[in-house]
Amino acid sequence: NGTSFKMASLQCMKKYLVVESGNSFKVYDRYGQHDVVYSHSIVCRPKGEEKKSEGSKATEETSEKDEEKVKGEGGGEGQGSDKILARGCSVSDEYFAVATDNKELILWQTKPAWKHVSTRTVARRCTALAFTFKGDAILIADKSGDVYSFSVSDPEASGTLLLGHLSMLLDIAVKYDDSFLITCDRDEKIRISHYPNTFSIYGYCLGHTEYITALCLSPNPKGILLSGGADGTVRVWDWLNGRELHVEHLDKFCGDLKDDRPPVVSKLVCSWIGKLVAVLVDGLDSVILFKLHTEVTPHLDAQLIQSEPLPCEGKVWDIGFDFEGYLWVAQAVKGNTVQVYRYIPSCRPLQCVSAQEQFTQLTTAINSDWDFFQDSLHEETMYSGLYKKHFDNLTPYFERKEERMKGKKRKDNKSEEGSKKVRSEEVI
Repeated sequence: NGTSFKMASLQCMKKYLVVESGNSFKVYDRYGQHDVVYSHSIVCRPKGEEKKSEGSKATEETSEKDEEKVKGEGGGEGQGSDKILARGCSVSDEYFAVATDNKELILWQTKPAWKHVSTRTVARRCTALAFTFKGDAILIADKSGDVYSFSVSDPEASGTLLLGHLSMLLDIAVKYDDSFLITCDRDEKIRISHYPNTFSIYGYCLGHTEYITALCLSPNPKGILLSGGADGTVRVWDWLNGRELHVEHLDKFCGDLKDDRPPVVSKLVCSWIGKLVAVLVDGLDSVILFKLHTEVTPHLDAQLIQSEPLPCEGKVWDIGFDFEGYLWVAQAVKGNTVQVYRYIPSCRPLQCVSAQEQFTQLTTAINSDWDFFQDSLHEETMYSGLYKKHFDNLTPYFERKEERMKGKKRKDNKSEEGSKKVRSEEVI
């Protein structure tokens, strides 16, 4: 799944690597000639005009550009931009989808070749996107706190409302058997709902003190959930019982951040090869790595151990583990924009393998295309605007009340003095 608060991003698929910046993405073949097999740019048109998107396919046989027209009307209030807010792929790698700032959900089929399937309107701007494990539906979380389900088999069908929070949703996760849907919001809550009967709430995981930005489910052992947020912590949960197992404070890794507030977790990814957890903090020029230690007996327990930062050359845009356990890092560095790392028990924190034969052609092709990343250089994240504003209306109330009491007391004193004067004159 992908959330909307990053700039340039990576999507690690089994066969492809999708690199995104601004309103465009490029699809690279990881195991063939490492060429761009498909590229796409979102074009936002004013309301009343036809929305149009342009796609191109690049193969050895042809370099002809395939132009596609996309239907849809933006939806909701206000005209959006052409930026991509969220992205995701199905577990089978057969489908890929993005949600745009113009309130559109665009779906592609990737097999046997990349092909645009549909463009649909969503009610509100998307904050997170995920496919079900069966690949039959796309789940969209939005800024109003709702989750909608869009059919994959019926690509023109409208979305179905599944559930709603009272505040903005920031991430979603789906259990591997599609039996539970986990959502987190701006009000520090993690909610577990049955799926597809999401009206039935299974429980909550409560403990964060600021908005929650990232979720990651562990397939092994079952029942482990990791979460990160703006309170500067990564938390490990026994989510089936709503029990917090471990809290990791990130302040000790973030001394270079010039901010009085706790660090904000912008991405949280896990690799179950070596049980690695990689944490991306907004504005930090490094990736924080942990090992996840788990115990099943006598009861489920887990904690983060062996913490160590992975230094990077510049601002880190995005991170992601692929299906072989390699960590891909996108950073704002010309010539070294994308790097690949491998976990080796004897090598800490991780070994850079970008120069190895299986990666060198791919990383060289991406890193030589610096112009593609220009739209991401000056983008700012939205995290600072998510903090709640606290209004103190009690202090002014008590000040006004005290003034009224003082005024009443002065008035009573004057009345009493006048009464005494009248009585004294009557005596005389």
